[in-house]
Amino acid sequence: MKGRTHLTIGLGIGAVASVSQSLEAMPVLIVASGLASLAPDLDGNNLLNKRVTKTAKLIKKVGAFVGVALMVLALVTYFLEVKDLSFLDEKWFTEQNKLLLFGWGAVIIGLSLKSQETLKNILMSLLSLFLLYYAFTSELWWLVMFALYLGGAGWFPHRGLTHTIWALAYWWYMSYLLQVSTGVESLALISTIAYFSHIVGDMLTKKGVKFLYPLTNKIFRMRF
Repeated sequence: MKGRTHLTIGLGIGAVASVSQSLEAMPVLIVASGLASLAPDLDGNNLLNKRVTKTAKLIKKVGAFVGVALMVLALVTYFLEVKDLSFLDEKWFTEQNKLLLFGWGAVIIGLSLKSQETLKNILMSLLSLFLLYYAFTSELWWLVMFALYLGGAGWFPHRGLTHTIWALAYWWYMSYLLQVSTGVESLALISTIAYFSHIVGDMLTKKGVKFLYPLTNKIFRMRF
């Protein structure tokens, strides 16, 4: 099932459920259900990580050139007097910054040699580290769980662990913590239903899902 279809179903669940809620709770429920309906496909490429995938593609395309340019610039400023290079700011090119330039160049070249999918997963993991830092310092435990999900999902096979009952339970508890934090009634239930709607939607396809993996490799499908 396509991502836009999953999103439409998730937003529909949030919209229907928010009818009986307060005006302030409605956007929270709709956003949470829409996000939940797309989250299982973070183990691949979907609407949530579309920009990160494009960034990975760009790094693959120009990363080697940029990396080499940074390393050359670091070497030039190391062996030549910066004051002789009028287009550079001498104050910025300290010994430490020259080493940083060279190091960043090497890192970018190394990243550009990875596959696009691996590079995308690395970028998602880096993003999750920033979220983790903010979540821990702000004591937002639901965000800690979301950051871990965000950074880890891509390293699993598509329609793997994120499409199981264990991921569903994980999402429910994360949503429960968010519900406690925001005070929005029934948020955990609605978000979990939206997440489950994605799994059910994929059960309607020929490929199905391994809902009880790794306990069993049985593929769950629904045929009508």
